Amino acid sequence: MSYAAARFAGAMVAACIVAAGGGCGSRPPVSQPVPPVPPSAAPPAPLLIGAGSCTSAGCHAAPIADHPPWQSAYTTWATRDPHAGAHDALQGPVADRIIAALAVRDPSCPQPPARENMACVGCHATGRGPTSGEGVSCESCHGPAGPWLVAHTAQGWMTKGNRLGMVDLADPSTCAQTCAECHVGGPPTADGAIREVTHDLVAAGHPRLAFELRSYKRAEPPHWRDRFATPGVDPAAGPIGEWAAGRLGTLESFLRQADSQVEAAASGRRGLTAGVWPEFTAFDCHGCHRPAALAPAAARVVGPRTARPGWPRLEPMLWSHLDLFLPASACGPILEARTAVERGWSRLPDRRLLGTAIEAAVQARAELAAHVATIPSADLAGRIAAETDFTNWAEAVSAYGGLEAIAAHEAAAGRIAADGDVFVRLAGLRQLLEFPVESAGAKVERFSSPRRYSAGEVAVTIREIATALRVAPLPAPRP
Repeated sequence: MSYAAARFAGAMVAACIVAAGGGCGSRPPVSQPVPPVPPSAAPPAPLLIGAGSCTSAGCHAAPIADHPPWQSAYTTWATRDPHAGAHDALQGPVADRIIAALAVRDPSCPQPPARENMACVGCHATGRGPTSGEGVSCESCHGPAGPWLVAHTAQGWMTKGNRLGMVDLADPSTCAQTCAECHVGGPPTADGAIREVTHDLVAAGHPRLAFELRSYKRAEPPHWRDRFATPGVDPAAGPIGEWAAGRLGTLESFLRQADSQVEAAASGRRGLTAGVWPEFTAFDCHGCHRPAALAPAAARVVGPRTARPGWPRLEPMLWSHLDLFLPASACGPILEARTAVERGWSRLPDRRLLGTAIEAAVQARAELAAHVATIPSADLAGRIAAETDFTNWAEAVSAYGGLEAIAAHEAAAGRIAADGDVFVRLAGLRQLLEFPVESAGAKVERFSSPRRYSAGEVAVTIREIATALRVAPLPAPRP
């Protein structure tokens, strides 16, 4: 699968392919691809001009060596970034198996090939027609370049606040929302392609989706100048602020996607979204598909579980630890919506609650940086360790993301060594969270669940990291 579909959150999760053809019981089909439009008749995506417009050596196609990242951005994308091969993945054997499994699941819904399937091209290509073969290229993330291509070359151009449609990816909430439109789910593209991975698609073999901004940035070959990597330039732009803003932006995308699904289910409108609730991809996979390592018996080692039996949890990678960094004014409405959806998971959620949660998330953007700057990093680490349900793998992944950001913050401030014990322990934690890869002769199998996950080991490691961060020595006073 492509990078845009196959990387998991937390930077510790390998791309995993589920065995094709997993059953969904008697649940109604949710994959309703729109019949493909022939390329010659496909309406052009608005103002897309293609990655070729970036290829001048004086713009973004300079050699990578001895040039700043922005100047070699196209070169980096074309030669090192898996996004460039996203459309090619639709013509491979894995894509063929997924389409065949969907066809068996619902013979009444004909499945066009993946490269033409409106359920696939929305996230695997930048528009249809001439630009589709470029995969996920510049304009998928930065916005259609027609209105701003010339303007952004002018001296003094600022991405932030521009009114021509260039996306301000330097803002972590905006960046996370932009990425999450494919990595979590988003509205259809301008030409009607769906951006939603349903439970049926996952059962057919598509990797489940999840996203965490800092992890994905570390996995990307960088083609930008990162203000978050410069200590002391802006306290609000430090690693903890980036982690919190990225989490908020991703959550906002999820809330908008859920609202769209509920609206479609209530009105019976299908085609551009699943139109079915509950859409099980919104919930914790391991709440139903629960490996033995995550069984409730593990609570004897690590403490009680936080989830109540019979209440499916919304995806913990999105919802865990929100109260640790969100302003109280936003946290209340957002967690109220979460509780209501989980308690009544089999019924259509109240769209008014979802709308209030979305409004709270939007408002929180303006308050988040100042609020996060008031949170002592050592206290945050302690609360993460104290409030994590270690029997839930996804919640432990969320804890890893927060602790990594805190450690990066402490290292940037000179309070811990960038290659010291805390980072060694973080690397060990990442290994405990990774999905296993097993080999038998020439066959390599990548699993889609934490088959060897040990809640006890994870609990001990997270507590050790939090303790180390709480007792990190303060820098010596200046003479």
